[in-house]
Amino acid sequence: MKKVLLFTTVFFLTGTLITGFAQSEKYLKNRIMLEGMYVRNLGNFAEVWSKASGGYIGYSIAFLEHDLLMMRTGFISNSLKDGVEYHDASSTIIPLEIGGRYYFFDSRFMPFLQFMNGINILFENTNLEGEKEDKTLFKYAWQVGFGVTINLIENLNIDVGANYQSNFYKTEAMNTGFKYSFGIGLAL
Repeated sequence: MKKVLLFTTVFFLTGTLITGFAQSEKYLKNRIMLEGMYVRNLGNFAEVWSKASGGYIGYSIAFLEHDLLMMRTGFISNSLKDGVEYHDASSTIIPLEIGGRYYFFDSRFMPFLQFMNGINILFENTNLEGEKEDKTLFKYAWQVGFGVTINLIENLNIDVGANYQSNFYKTEAMNTGFKYSFGIGLAL
């Protein structure tokens, strides 16, 4: 009896998964998205600010069969590298970005390629040389990457992604790095 019950359960779950992926239901929809992220900075910029963390809030518009137009803003805080002792130093970024994603297919499991670009509003009170000076800078930024959207239910999804980014800080000290993100989306 236990074998029959186990076989029936496995058969039912397998059938549910297969039909769940084979459905023609559309998961690519307009969404509100919240993302958390971690950035590992590279190059000369990373010699002072080694990493960053923060979050985004955004809105995305689905169009055609595989495309998503995204607009987002957020807050990113850079952290000093271990051993760098700049008293009360801070470097924060407010990104204003627009871009998009290309989804390979519309199903519960949706891998994508992503490109974003925009303006970073950078607030710093200490430059890379350790000199105190409050500055507000407006710098172009772009990023390209890949990830996957997993649709948990019809109107709720999670996103996981990895991007290479380049924020134009200074010619001799570009703020480049790898960004890893995790987010949740709510379809409208």
